[in-house]
Amino acid sequence: MRIAHIADTHLGYRQYNLDEREQDLYDVFNELIDRIIEERPDIIIHAGDLFDSPNPRIKALYTVKKALKKLDGKIPFYCILGDHDIPKRRAMPPQALFDVKILGVYSLGYVKHNGVLIAGISNIKGRAIPILKKELKKFEVIAKDYKKSILVLHQAIKTFLPFPGAYEITENDLPRGVTYYAMGHIHSREISRFGTGILAYSGSTEILRKDEISSWEKKGKGFFIVDIDQDEPEIHKINLGVRPQINLVIEPDKINIIREELFKYNTTKKPILHVTVKGKNIRRNLVIHRISDLVKDKVLCHRIRFSEEHQELRYDPNKRPNIADILKNLLGEELSDLAIDLYGRLSENDVDGAIEIAKKSLGVDLNVIEED
Repeated sequence: MRIAHIADTHLGYRQYNLDEREQDLYDVFNELIDRIIEERPDIIIHAGDLFDSPNPRIKALYTVKKALKKLDGKIPFYCILGDHDIPKRRAMPPQALFDVKILGVYSLGYVKHNGVLIAGISNIKGRAIPILKKELKKFEVIAKDYKKSILVLHQAIKTFLPFPGAYEITENDLPRGVTYYAMGHIHSREISRFGTGILAYSGSTEILRKDEISSWEKKGKGFFIVDIDQDEPEIHKINLGVRPQINLVIEPDKINIIREELFKYNTTKKPILHVTVKGKNIRRNLVIHRISDLVKDKVLCHRIRFSEEHQELRYDPNKRPNIADILKNLLGEELSDLAIDLYGRLSENDVDGAIEIAKKSLGVDLNVIEED
């Protein structure tokens, strides 16, 4: 049996509140469905977070409706709920609107498909973790009469996310004897032998956070086609056409590196650029203007952060402290000059002069006040 294992599609998510980013997730989901139809698997398993919210946008619902119409009921669609789209207070999930089979919600659920056991439980966290562990113990009893089995979970395992508070279960909590563990929740692709089977996170289908960029560069984004007919499951990675994201750490005098990096991504989708500028006494306004001019019409959006290295302040009791040096060390040359100029004007009660200095520096009209 061949399985299309997908997870973390997060339909309806708007990264940086951009319409284009919301549409990106719909586009990549439509591409995913087209590729699944080409691959002709026996079943589709979605390991949680089909939607980004238990109350998804109408367009997100419509996208799923169109996708299922393409499948035309020829490929059964099984899913669990993730931490993003599981309803609060046990309300009806949005997946219930469609012809998909939702496996266990709050308890282990299972079905039999062509002699293969498919079991799953939707995301459980916090104080309910003991319930999750109790439900997982039921699997081995249910699976004893099956040669092949699939367990679908949307949980973080300590091995892959080893930070206090980040994981819900450890490998010791997982049942043994599973042919394929179809995992969701962790957005990076991960594949590991576990017991007599394979445990795999198919990862998110798009880059949803800055910290996913390095994983995407190494492992790609998309879904898995899994063949469980062999002694050990065979996993084939299917990559999708996500919008590129670039993460750079540069010094103020190396800004032209950005141009070289942009040339590497010659795609129909303009990339998203993240830049961290590191150095001492950075002239922030100048750097922002230079980068903005450099990437104009070449990126969907760019985000700039600064990491300034400040010199250690040493107190000399025999030397009177210089306020200008202190401000320059704390704020950088450009902002310290502005602060000193404003202080000079205001100490002489020259409010109008201070306003003019601020207007020139910030490039705004401080006399304009928006009213509700």
